[in-house]
Amino acid sequence: MIDSEEHRENLKKIAKKMERKPQSFPKDENGDPTEAYLEYLSLMYDPEILKIVLHLEVFPKAISLLRFSREVNIDKKKLMETLEPLAKRGFVVKLGNYYSLPMPLFIYDMPFILQENIKSDDAIKFAQLSRKFFEEDKYYKTWETSRKGIPRMRVLTVSEEIEPRREIIPVEEVYSIIKQKSEFAVIPCPCRTRKEVEGMRKCKDKYPIHNCILMGPYAKAVLNMGDSDIKSSSKDEVIKLTKEAAELGLVHCTDNNADNCNILCACCECCCGMLAGLTRFDNPRAIAKANYISTIDEGVCTGCETCLGRCKFGAITVDNAAKINPDKCLGCGLCAVTCPNDAITMKRLEREVIPGL
Repeated sequence: MIDSEEHRENLKKIAKKMERKPQSFPKDENGDPTEAYLEYLSLMYDPEILKIVLHLEVFPKAISLLRFSREVNIDKKKLMETLEPLAKRGFVVKLGNYYSLPMPLFIYDMPFILQENIKSDDAIKFAQLSRKFFEEDKYYKTWETSRKGIPRMRVLTVSEEIEPRREIIPVEEVYSIIKQKSEFAVIPCPCRTRKEVEGMRKCKDKYPIHNCILMGPYAKAVLNMGDSDIKSSSKDEVIKLTKEAAELGLVHCTDNNADNCNILCACCECCCGMLAGLTRFDNPRAIAKANYISTIDEGVCTGCETCLGRCKFGAITVDNAAKINPDKCLGCGLCAVTCPNDAITMKRLEREVIPGL
C-alpha cells in the first residue's frame, strides 16, 4: 500500500534504478512506472525501509555492510537486523556481508519462489498485481523482448533427439548448458506458482512445479537465502530433472546470450511468461527459436498423432504422416521425445543468431 506522496516518489526511484537493466519495469505512456507496479513494490518496501534500500545498487552490483552502514548512518548490527526480514524474502540480495537490490527478474519472480513469500498474507495481492502489470499494462513485451527486438530467452533442443554425428554448438542444447556450470539451485517455477497462488493454474494435474533451475551467481544468490524449498543440486541430478521435464512435455529455455546462461526453465504453454507471447499474447519475438528443427521420416511415421498433443506451437499436422511447418516449429524436440516409432529427428537449421557467439 502506498502511504504518501513521498513513499510514491521513492518507489519510483527504486523502479528507475532498473531502467537500463534487462526486463526494466512496466511503463505508462509517459515512461513512468505503472500504478500496479508501484503498488507491487510497496508490498516489498514500506516508507522507512525504502529510505534505507534506496542507497543500494542493483544486483550483481553490491556494497559492503560497512559502507552501507556509513551511508545510512545506522549501526552495522542494527542494520543487519533491519535487513534480515527483507533478505529472507529476497527483497534485498545478501551475499556474505554485501547487499544489493534485486534485479527486475528477481523483483517479478521472487514472491513466487520463496516459501516465506508464497505462504505470506500478501501472496495473492502480489499475484494479482503482477498479472495486472504483466498482461494489462503489457509488461510482457518488455519482459520477453529487448529494446533492440531481440528475445531475452531462447528455446533449447532436447539433447537425446539431435541428429547423430552432428557437431553440437555448446549453447544450443540442454546438456551442454548444464555441463558448463558448477552451481545449481532447483526452484519452484515462479510462473506456475503465481497461477497456483491465484487458483488459476490450468496444468495443476499435468506438470510439477519444482523443475526450474538457476545456475552460477543466480544459484548462489538464492541458495544463500536459506529457503527450505530451494535445493542445491549436482550436475547429474539436473540432467536427470531436465530429461524428466522433457518427457512430461515441458519446453526447455535459457538466456538468449552465449556468455550469460544462468536460467534453465521448464516451460508450460499455459503459465509461462515467455511462451505466453506466442501462445496467449501478441508478441512474435517473445522467444528465440532453437537452431534445430523437427524432421519427419515419412517412411517410418505411422500417422499415430502422438506428436500433435506434444507440440505447443501448432507446428504439426497429420495426413497419413506427420508434417512440420518450419515457420511454427521452435525446435524444442518434445515431439521427438515420445514418438513411438522414432520417426522424428532434430536436424540443424540456422535460424537465430545467438548473442555472444
